[in-house]
Amino acid sequence: HWVVYNLSEPNYASTWFPCIDIPTDKALTDMYITNDSSMVSLSNGKLIATSTDSSRRTYHWKTFYPISTYLMAIYSADYKTYSQKYISITGDTVGLFCYATPGKFEDLKKDFSDHSSYMKVFEEMFGPYAFPKEKYGLAEYWWSYGAMESQTITGIGSNYITGRKFFKDMMIHELAHHWWGDAVSPKTWKDIWLNEGFATYSEALYWEKESGFSALQSTLGPKFNTFDHGTLYNPVDNLFSRLIYDKGAWVLHMLRKEIGDDNFFEVLRTYFKTYKYKNASTADFKRLCEQVSKKKLKQFFDQWIFKGEGIIELEYDWKVVKNDGNYSVKINIEQLQNGYDIYKFPLDLKFSFKEGKEPVLITKYINTREATINLQFDSKPDKLLLDPDRWLLAIINERDQ
Repeated sequence: HWVVYNLSEPNYASTWFPCIDIPTDKALTDMYITNDSSMVSLSNGKLIATSTDSSRRTYHWKTFYPISTYLMAIYSADYKTYSQKYISITGDTVGLFCYATPGKFEDLKKDFSDHSSYMKVFEEMFGPYAFPKEKYGLAEYWWSYGAMESQTITGIGSNYITGRKFFKDMMIHELAHHWWGDAVSPKTWKDIWLNEGFATYSEALYWEKESGFSALQSTLGPKFNTFDHGTLYNPVDNLFSRLIYDKGAWVLHMLRKEIGDDNFFEVLRTYFKTYKYKNASTADFKRLCEQVSKKKLKQFFDQWIFKGEGIIELEYDWKVVKNDGNYSVKINIEQLQNGYDIYKFPLDLKFSFKEGKEPVLITKYINTREATINLQFDSKPDKLLLDPDRWLLAIINERDQ
């Protein structure tokens, strides 16, 4: 077996065809691929025609929606094909296809089988699939580091095809790129987190939708890190590092906490609708977040995206004093990190009580390097948890008393 394929991200498309190889130069394509007649050749868009001439066969693929150069793709191999139909929320019928070499075909068919469920969740959350006249497909290729979201025809490395759905998150991630990256593309590579952070957080959003908030938490948990090399915007040499994928996802999670669920999901839908088939910058995204939430977000974007490196590091202590049948609680909180001087953020405090009383959750906005919070309770709290639901990219330690 052999497979012909390309990988062009970020700017290698110009090594195989003449183009202005920047994400903003979106175009429409007619791709003609000629190979041995035993081979199936794939590209972006819709198959218009095939023609055979003695021992050669030519496939003509056409796109009807603008596409960035780094997303243009060709694959050619002795593929077998499996397809399903998906009815979009717009009523359009979208063809879902998978292509694999004979040895991997049955496995890919099994791995591929849940795509209509992924598609439905993303359409309901973000807006209708942007390429209904074309298709959505997965094609096996031999890149051993993962998958690539080539518009309407994602390439998936052979090692990730198992027949046991071990790499479901990868497939969910690549499909999410058809909203974040493919339909809405970055203005420059400095904005790469708008692709990768969004697709990574979409994995967590998918599982939250399927199985509840704890599934979102267990998807984000392993992506926690200190991220102390570089900023999210303009990461220079860290274009495809965990910083971009994982910190990007966490920052969206914190933005959701900052502006509230209704605003956050409204932002995603508006962002998609506004920039579909176009390009967006981090500044465009910030402006839209501010319009929808009616909040100033300069501080948030500076600390997490434009200027801040690393994460929040907190130390705290607390004590309870009884007076007149009430309990006064004093909490001292200090930020210790070096990556950014003063983070400003909402902090959840969860108090538990001994005598059968329900726990109490209080949210305070922290906006100084050192903060003191004073609270009153009518029962004695015996336990305090900071950020119990893990909304923050923060290391939090209690001071030894």
